[in-house]
Amino acid sequence: MRHKWKRLLLTTMAVGMLSSATAFAANVSMNLFYNGKNHAYNAKEIVVKIDGKTMTPKDMPAVAIDGRTLLPMRQIAQELGCEVTWNEEAKQAYVINDDYTLVFEMNKATGYKNGKTFTMDVPPMIVNDRTMLPVRALASALDLNIQWDDATRTVSIKTTANTTPTTPTTPTNPTTPTIPTTPTTPSVNYVTLNKVTVPASKTAEQTFSVQASGAVSSYEEVYVADNKIVLDFYGAKNGLATSLTATNSGIVTAVRTAEHTADDGTIYTRVVFDLTGKKNYTITQSADKSKLTIAFKSVTVSDIAIRHNSSTDRDIIEVGGDSTLGVNVYTLSNPSRVVVDIPNAVSELDSTFDVSALEYVTAGRAAMFNDTTLRLVFEVDGMAKYSYTTDNHAMTLQIFSSSMKNMSYDTSANKLYLQKKDTIQTGSVKINDHYLDGYTDVVLPGDYSETFGSGTYDIDNGVIKSIQVSTSGGKTTIRFNQSRISCYSITEEQERYVISVKNPQDVYSKVLLLDAGHGGSDPGASGNGLTEKNLTLTIMQKVANYLDGSGIKVYVTRNSDTYPTNSSRAQSANAIADAMVSIHMNSGSAVANGTEVLYKNHSNDTGSNLTSLKLAQLIQNSIVSATGNTNRGTKLRTDLLILNTTTVPAVIVETVFISNPGDALKISQEDYQNKVAKAIADAIEEAFTYPLR
Repeated sequence: MRHKWKRLLLTTMAVGMLSSATAFAANVSMNLFYNGKNHAYNAKEIVVKIDGKTMTPKDMPAVAIDGRTLLPMRQIAQELGCEVTWNEEAKQAYVINDDYTLVFEMNKATGYKNGKTFTMDVPPMIVNDRTMLPVRALASALDLNIQWDDATRTVSIKTTANTTPTTPTTPTNPTTPTIPTTPTTPSVNYVTLNKVTVPASKTAEQTFSVQASGAVSSYEEVYVADNKIVLDFYGAKNGLATSLTATNSGIVTAVRTAEHTADDGTIYTRVVFDLTGKKNYTITQSADKSKLTIAFKSVTVSDIAIRHNSSTDRDIIEVGGDSTLGVNVYTLSNPSRVVVDIPNAVSELDSTFDVSALEYVTAGRAAMFNDTTLRLVFEVDGMAKYSYTTDNHAMTLQIFSSSMKNMSYDTSANKLYLQKKDTIQTGSVKINDHYLDGYTDVVLPGDYSETFGSGTYDIDNGVIKSIQVSTSGGKTTIRFNQSRISCYSITEEQERYVISVKNPQDVYSKVLLLDAGHGGSDPGASGNGLTEKNLTLTIMQKVANYLDGSGIKVYVTRNSDTYPTNSSRAQSANAIADAMVSIHMNSGSAVANGTEVLYKNHSNDTGSNLTSLKLAQLIQNSIVSATGNTNRGTKLRTDLLILNTTTVPAVIVETVFISNPGDALKISQEDYQNKVAKAIADAIEEAFTYPLR
């Protein structure tokens, strides 16, 4: 078999920050964090050789867990000339070369090879925020020849054809591959992919196109899964954003791109369309071969069944069609109604439904909202709840009662409407923000239990998870359980009161997310009697205090010894902030010392706006100037989960090396902590003078 390692693409592999750097020697002693717990690890080093060349561990060594050797996929991939990224939602890894497509899912022992399942004795897992793959799985999945030498604890990987593969049964370790000499790049007249067009809205015709600067010599559709369209454009360089999530589509959730080099040296660009499910579509190329168009075929919605289930006291509405329904379900108010939008649809339904058998639906109707979107509307009595599922070619909507009354929630506008049954002095309403605990309480100045009832109303629209109404101590509290940090206000209209839920960026001109690295079960690095998670929290709190009154609205990821995941920290920044600063302590050899700031370039960086690099440079220069620390400079990093996942300017400040006695002594002193925190705050204030949005 001819292996084309240059085309091996590992996508959707989790990468993140290692809690501490370890000096690797004959014995490896470190903390391993996996399966939600810390595990002390002390074992003889596992040597990895690829085609006879020893691989030097960078930030995560090969380790043996429960008798199985796990390999750091990111470094293995780099040694083989591969690319590593992570798909947070799917928790899946896709490994693709010219011969096959492999799919790995974290913590699952079943993988897929060219659509057919294979079983691993140990599943891939996340250790210290790194994706680790069992060596046996690597051998069988990639058809590699891997051997284990127990005496030297050496794993040897051969990338040549594997005629009689040997897979280890004891703890294994791979060896470092020799990357094949890159062939002479053929003479190619390259074009550039320079434009992706998306629908005008979710209700518009669902057609996408990829435009090139000239004729694309050839393209290939690569099957990965039913919920993806993967297109390789040969002889085309990538001039597109690496990620596009504003797709204006209920069918395509994101468009991702990356430039690669084929085995013969030819450059090609891969464009991936992430779908909500299996869809019918056509692909056409323009006559001049400069444009490729993906058109999704209309779904015919042909039947609807309506009934009341007395055993569960729920109204059941089942909608069927000839393909997967990419539905968008939400509520509207005045009158209260549950709305189902089905994009790219053709209707064979009657315009109205007989709802006499239903308990909570008072009227039902269907109509084409526009040329391509079918809208189903179900008027409900007050704050009736709903849930829905989609399965194959059908959707099931369930509507049931709520003990809350005289109120309604508009999920499109994110507003809660309270009917004026009683007078509320809006100036006396208290808004208590508990965003670190995931909720905000709106406390009304009195007992309104008779007016508004009590209970929980599920929303789950990406902003609000649910609303809870309760009364205690003579006051009624409306609790908003949040999917993201939000701001709240209450206003009065002629017939109702309105509680509005807003993105902080709609309220404040400057918003910062300040992060204290590690925390809780993840202690981070340690050295000279210090623990990273404690120091990062102390410095972060001081930075926040210095920024008080600066005109910058500061939110923090934690204010105590807790552990928000790295992905949730990055997602919070993307949702509500103009920039993110994550504070850490470095660790390495005893002689390593000084300050460095890590950053990654973003596809939406522009010359005039604040960028990650500008933010990194300002903080680096400010700390070095204020403290006299060794200037280790700003460093471009493409392997850290927080930097990879954020879309706003984001940096990781490695303040000092707590493994260095001198640095550790300095950072343990409050005066020095204040000096560092003030320098970071000053740099942030300067950074926020740049255009932000």
